[in-house]
Amino acid sequence: MTLTQSLDTGIRQAGAADRAAVAATVASGFFDDPVTQWLLPDVEHRQEVILPMFEVYIDAYLPHGETYLTADGNGAAVWLPPGAELLTKEQEQPFVDALAALMGSGVDRLFQLEETFAEHHPAEPLYYCNFLSTVPACQGRGIGSAFLRDMLQRADADERPAYHEATSPRNRALYERHGYVNLGELVLPDGGPTLWRMWRDPR
Repeated sequence: MTLTQSLDTGIRQAGAADRAAVAATVASGFFDDPVTQWLLPDVEHRQEVILPMFEVYIDAYLPHGETYLTADGNGAAVWLPPGAELLTKEQEQPFVDALAALMGSGVDRLFQLEETFAEHHPAEPLYYCNFLSTVPACQGRGIGSAFLRDMLQRADADERPAYHEATSPRNRALYERHGYVNLGELVLPDGGPTLWRMWRDPR
């Protein structure tokens, strides 16, 4: 069963018309995430910019065809397939400019985060999950597991590994339940949180 055929959660591939819905689900699920709090410590500012910030990211990921949404919109998964580059050279500066315009001085921490991720990102082709999000009221119902289960079946069939940065102990535990192992910790500067580099070999 593929992601677009999964019936238990109504998971389907997201298209351009789903941009706002995916961004809203990711923003809701990540609003109180430790990394988001470090990026945007002022709650009022976070409320203002978190949705348009994630819209910029979703715009970059949607063309790669591996963004998914549940039928009720309460869960979303945003992947990059093996061998893909998120942005072309021509797209990089508009992407940076859009984030800088939204976040002001806070964009410096975002760039620190992206540089840290890039420095430690594995070189081989793999399935990379950037955002796996469930709205808070629906967390703990197995939505994240459903997304992982479906995509990891594809990764196994393709004999490709999967990779993700876990941003909280709860997220780390979820990935470990699906066969990921911790490659090491990433500690963000300026009192930032600890993240875990999660890796899963194909089965």
